[in-house]
Amino acid sequence: MPEDSERWWEETSEVSNQETPKPPEPIAIRGYQREGDQWVQSEAKDTMAPSSGGESEKTISDFPNYHKQKIASTALFFVAFSIGDWWWDGSNGFSALINSFESVTRMPGSLIDSYEFWTSEYGGLNAIDAMLITISWMLWDITPLVFSVGFALCWRGWSKEFETEAGKRSYIFLLYFSVALVSMDILAFVVFEGLVGVIDWPSAFLEWHFWQFVAITAVVGLNPDYDLWERFNSLQSAKE
Repeated sequence: MPEDSERWWEETSEVSNQETPKPPEPIAIRGYQREGDQWVQSEAKDTMAPSSGGESEKTISDFPNYHKQKIASTALFFVAFSIGDWWWDGSNGFSALINSFESVTRMPGSLIDSYEFWTSEYGGLNAIDAMLITISWMLWDITPLVFSVGFALCWRGWSKEFETEAGKRSYIFLLYFSVALVSMDILAFVVFEGLVGVIDWPSAFLEWHFWQFVAITAVVGLNPDYDLWERFNSLQSAKE
């Protein structure tokens, strides 16, 4: 008998070990979880994504507060810009962008014409009042362009994890622009209605500029230093 056959039992054992198939891995079933030898139905938050390598799916409640706040602010701004009247003729923000851009290209000639009209016998205003009206209307004319570009730069360049100088400057500029917009609108209202009539300004502002007010609120929501989401949840909990 050949020498190689003297240790035949070791060779046979090695071959048998190599050929023995391994038991199949249990397959995760969406909506179920394994308990012992059985699959039982699990809650939706514990379901497994078949193609995610066993990682659980994230829901909106799993995100940090600022991420949820940023999503809400973005949705709020998009709704305001999409369905709001931004040119006081029924035009939404996207249509008003065209008018706003054309208005910018016609400046400063249009500003001079406006000032001359309001100081003429038809306008009947003094130089200071005519200047206030002209500046106020100019700010409203460029509002669609300023808010669309400013919000995009702020959204892209400022978050909880990182911030860019351009993003932070865009946010600060939008805040200052909003303050100037509202302040000049109040002064223009006083020119037409008088100082006593200023008590009617809030209702008039919301009637004519409601969607711009919504957009300003959305801009404030981009600031990671303001945990508005937590405040909102606290108010909801207090009501309950």
